[in-house]
Amino acid sequence: PLVDAAYIAESFLRAYDQLWKPLDETTKKRYIEEFTLLRRVDPPYTNWLLFSSTIESFLAKVGAKQDNFRINTAIRKVEEWYVGDGWYSDGEGTFAFDYYTSYVFHGMYLETLQNMIDANAGGWGINYKKFRERELKRAQKFSIILERFISPEGTFPVIGRSIPYRT
Repeated sequence: PLVDAAYIAESFLRAYDQLWKPLDETTKKRYIEEFTLLRRVDPPYTNWLLFSSTIESFLAKVGAKQDNFRINTAIRKVEEWYVGDGWYSDGEGTFAFDYYTSYVFHGMYLETLQNMIDANAGGWGINYKKFRERELKRAQKFSIILERFISPEGTFPVIGRSIPYRT
């Protein structure tokens, strides 16, 4: 449920005016309540921290009460896991050469930081603007590398742990 909810929250963030704003107040309240109930899920110290931070930073953006500990823990861990050239390890000392960096780490990390900026959630021990600027440069570097993976036929190489269920 945490992963699925994070992608729902992400869709609201990426198309905020088109998807979130038109919802009636009852529906918005239900989403906020359900997202808040997901705090019962204790994510492992992997990219799953970003699923929690995406949901919590979405709550901040819409003016609901967010859990800053979940947000800032994800930010601190992601910073610890940076290995260079736009790549992240997925947890303590576990580098995974796969596509999670492109669609989980960079996307959800940038969104978390931007949401906290948008919510004027200043402080809490983290300079969200400074972290976002640094992460944007990392994402751009990674994009250059990712683009170079594309073969002349327009395909990406088959790498990483998610290949079996993405086929």
